[in-house]
Amino acid sequence: MDPELLLHHFGYLAVFVGTFLEGETILVLAGFLASRGDLSIYLTLAVAAFGAWIGHVFWFWLGRRHGPRLVRRFPRFERQIGRSLDLIERYGVSAIFLTQYLYGLRIASAVVFGLSRIRQRTFLIVQAVSCAVWACLIGLLGFFFGRAVERMLGEAEEIEKWAILFILLVGTGIYLYHRLREARAERDDALAPGSAPRG
Repeated sequence: MDPELLLHHFGYLAVFVGTFLEGETILVLAGFLASRGDLSIYLTLAVAAFGAWIGHVFWFWLGRRHGPRLVRRFPRFERQIGRSLDLIERYGVSAIFLTQYLYGLRIASAVVFGLSRIRQRTFLIVQAVSCAVWACLIGLLGFFFGRAVERMLGEAEEIEKWAILFILLVGTGIYLYHRLREARAERDDALAPGSAPRG
């Protein structure tokens, strides 16, 4: 089921689940549908911020309780964990804001914060602010895109479908770009001098 159908059938629940799972595309789409009157933009932003925050808290808790075991169980996670560690060592608590906008690093970073010595209360407060700012920026991007489309092209249902298709294609393109970049990085690591040969 694609994000558009999820939003039409499940509304704010789809926004919550999508943002819990790092879903920029579903939030942009929800913002767009809010501009068309299908959802409330205020409720959409609130649900998105809460969903993202709950997701980060969940991964932080997993990192704090089961971090080392989690890393050993999912070896592909190691590269993301390493990149997150670099950011956290360099920027400290400010990395919470930075990693919010780095696709594919949010879950890994929350796990690393759980593994780190950061106080739980500090993480919860800073992460809440970060999620609220992120939800507003991404959700309003979709909302104002919808308003711009309406202003330029009108409210025809056919136009709405093309705009939704455009959002989905951009979201899919970003996802595939990051997947290909990860695969290339893993291949380069495997071919690097000194790397263990794969049987």
